[in-house]
Amino acid sequence: MIKPLKKLKVLNREKAQTMVEFALVFPMVLLITYGIIEFGRMVFIYTTVTSAAREAARYGAAAGDNAGGIPYYKDCDGIVAAAKRAAILNSITVDEIWYDHGPGTTPQVANTCVLPFEIEFGDRIGVHVTALFKPIIPIVGVGNVNFTAQNARTILVNIQITYP
Repeated sequence: MIKPLKKLKVLNREKAQTMVEFALVFPMVLLITYGIIEFGRMVFIYTTVTSAAREAARYGAAAGDNAGGIPYYKDCDGIVAAAKRAAILNSITVDEIWYDHGPGTTPQVANTCVLPFEIEFGDRIGVHVTALFKPIIPIVGVGNVNFTAQNARTILVNIQITYP
């Protein structure tokens, strides 16, 4: 009868040891899980911003006119709307829409869509987009991060598109 009582005491000690180990390891596991979630959110916001800039520039560089008869490169509201459509589950801001005569030239900002010059073959439209990343739980040393992206495309003007 003495032997079973000794086994019972050893089992109770092992259960207590397991609980202490769990109490020590669990916060680290939670911290690693939170880090993975936050890193995933950061990557998601970054890809959203780059995608929004690309889609807005693509809309502005398209050949032709929109439903209102305005050329796509002059349709600031349409450019901003194209950027926002690409930014799923994220709030972005289109900081500027700019035009230039090609790589290596000085861009001229025209947020009001009053073009600084007449568009010619080879001119480009560019869009600059930003989004703010805020951590779910503030951590010391890790604050808000502003993600920015810009994209430029050659404007397709004076191109005749014929259908067979």
